[in-house]
Amino acid sequence: MKNPTIAIVFAATTAVLAGCATQGTRVTSPYLAVLQQRGVDPGTYTRVSHGRVLTYDDIYDLVQKGIPGDKITDYLKATRAPYVFSQSQINRLASAGAGPVLVKFLETPPTKPVTQGFDNPTTQAFLNSPYWRDPYYMDDSPFEFYFPQSWSTAPLTGSSGSELAPRR
Repeated sequence: MKNPTIAIVFAATTAVLAGCATQGTRVTSPYLAVLQQRGVDPGTYTRVSHGRVLTYDDIYDLVQKGIPGDKITDYLKATRAPYVFSQSQINRLASAGAGPVLVKFLETPPTKPVTQGFDNPTTQAFLNSPYWRDPYYMDDSPFEFYFPQSWSTAPLTGSSGSELAPRR
């Protein structure tokens, strides 16, 4: 080889670029640890950790495990999905301990346009589709980055202002 410097520079550049390509940057939320410590259903935990839209049963499970309503509301807002439940379902959540912030959010009908997406779904299809704005189907990720801002920076406190601790 005439110039070994070129070979060394090429090898070093290749190694650096390969190292950059293999380092994944996954932001983890301290809130996930609280969900796990509280014994949240594994299906609910998986949907939250992947930024998926939650079902009524998921929300009910979070309420029963003592997750503050304002934190649940932050997550639901971040998914940008319409959560439309019957009044009896909302009453059941309130009876289980859902806070006023969560109850008010769920009682308020969705105000965002219902014709988003390239296929312009009808209102009824939009409201009934469990896959709307799901990152594993056709639309963009529900979060701007990974989790709602309040999950990654705000202290995990309950309605009384005390820091959340795992239930024993």
